[in-house]
Amino acid sequence: MVNAPKVDPELVASVLDKTETGPVIDEKDWDRGYINQTIRDLVEKYDITWDKNFYGVLADDALADRVFAAGFELAERSGLYCVDTNRRMVWTADELNQVINNAPTVVTAGEGKDQVTFKKRAVEENSRVGVIGGPYGIPFPEDLFVPVVTSYANEPLLDIVDLPSLQTTYGYSIRAESPWDQLAVWQEAGLTFEALERAGRPGMPIGCANSAASHLGELTTTSYGGFRQLDWHHNSIMSELKVSYADLIRAVHYVHTGSVSHNFYNTIFGGYVGGGDGMAVPIVAGMILLRASLWGESVNPGPSHAHLSCNTFPAMIPSQTVALQALARNTNLITSGFLRPVSGPCVKELFYEIAALVIAQVPSGISFTKAVHTATGRFPMHCTPLEARFAAQVTHAAEGLTRSEADPIVRKLVDKYKDNLNTANAGKPFTEAYDLDSLSPTNEWQGMYEEVCQEFELDFGLML
Repeated sequence: MVNAPKVDPELVASVLDKTETGPVIDEKDWDRGYINQTIRDLVEKYDITWDKNFYGVLADDALADRVFAAGFELAERSGLYCVDTNRRMVWTADELNQVINNAPTVVTAGEGKDQVTFKKRAVEENSRVGVIGGPYGIPFPEDLFVPVVTSYANEPLLDIVDLPSLQTTYGYSIRAESPWDQLAVWQEAGLTFEALERAGRPGMPIGCANSAASHLGELTTTSYGGFRQLDWHHNSIMSELKVSYADLIRAVHYVHTGSVSHNFYNTIFGGYVGGGDGMAVPIVAGMILLRASLWGESVNPGPSHAHLSCNTFPAMIPSQTVALQALARNTNLITSGFLRPVSGPCVKELFYEIAALVIAQVPSGISFTKAVHTATGRFPMHCTPLEARFAAQVTHAAEGLTRSEADPIVRKLVDKYKDNLNTANAGKPFTEAYDLDSLSPTNEWQGMYEEVCQEFELDFGLML
C-alpha cells in the first residue's frame, strides 16, 4: 500500500514543469538583473530604509508591511532560477497567495513522550517558542559522534537535536554521489539512535541527514530502517534564489514519504542583494518561494555575511527582524531564527552574540530557535551543548518581550561584541570544552556561562 502524498501530486508536477518550460536566462543576467537590479528597484519603490547605524529591533508595522510587499513582488517578478535547466520558475500572484494562505500553521515532529509541536506565532505573541539544538553539520570524528549527540540530547530544553557530520565512514573518505555517501549516512543513523537511547529520549526528533555529501545519501536513509517520517528532514534553495534538481528530488521524496521537511535559504549580506535594507526583501521572497517549490512545513532564513560568514553582524540584525515581522504579519508560514555567531566555545562573546539575535528574533514572530552554528560552523568539533542550552534559556526568557522592550537589550549586547567580530576567537573544540566522561562543561566553560547568566539577571532583569 502506497502512502498518500502530503501535497497534491498534480501541484508537484505543475511546479516541476516550471523548470522545463520557464524562460531561459543566463545565470549572470539572473544575478545582475533579476536579483541585484530588481532588489534595488523594490527598495526604492517601497521606501525600505532605516538608520544605517541602527542595530537593534525595528518596531514599525508599516515598514514591515512594505518589506512584505517588496518581497512578494520579488517572488512574483523573478521567481526561482533552476541551475540545471537555466530557466526561471515563475509563479503568478494568485499562486503565491495560495502558497502563503494555505501553508500549515502547526508542525509536529518526534514520537511518544518526546514528540514536539511548533505553532505559527504572531509578532510579540507571548507563547512558547521551540528550540532546536545541535552541531548542525559541524564535522566530528566517528568515535565522538555518539558522545556529542548524547550530550545534546541530554539537554532537557532542546526539543530537537540537529546532527553533526561524520568526517569519515569506517575510516574511509566520504565522496558525494558514491556508495560511500550512502554508507556514511546509514552509519550516522545507527549512531544517532544509539545516542538517543543513551540519553533516554528514543522518540526525540532528529535533524538529518548531515553526513550526506549529496541528495543520494539523504534519500537513502529517509526510508525503512533509517530516519523516521517524523524526524526533522532538511531541504534548501541556494543563494540567490536558485534551486537545483537535487533540491527538488529531495522535496518530491519528502512529499511522497510523508516526511516532515524544514526548508532554508541563506541570502548573502554584502553580495548581490546589497546591505541590510536590500537583504530584507529576498528573505521574504525566499521564504515564500521555499514553500512554493519545496513544500516544507517550516522555513528558515539563515543569512550570512559575505566575509565573516555570520548573521550576528550589527547591520544584519534589523534586516532579519523586519523580514520576520513581515512574514509573521502577512503569511501563515512557520518561521524560525537561526544563530550563526563568529565566536566559539570558551569565548564569552559567544553568549552575547547568541542572546542579541535571539532577543531580536523572538518578539519578531518566530516559532522556534535553531541553536547554534558555533564559530560559523567552519571549525571541526567547535561546538558544545552549553551554548545551545543558553540559547534555549534566552529564548524562553524573551517570549514575553515586546519589540520596544527588546531593542535596548539587543543594542547593549551588540556593543559587547561588535568591535571583536573581525578578529573573533573560534575558541576550543568539544574535547577541550567538555569532560568526555561526564559529558558536562569544563570548569572554565561552566564558569563563563554562570557569570553571563548572573549578568543577565542584574543588567536586564532576565532570569535564565
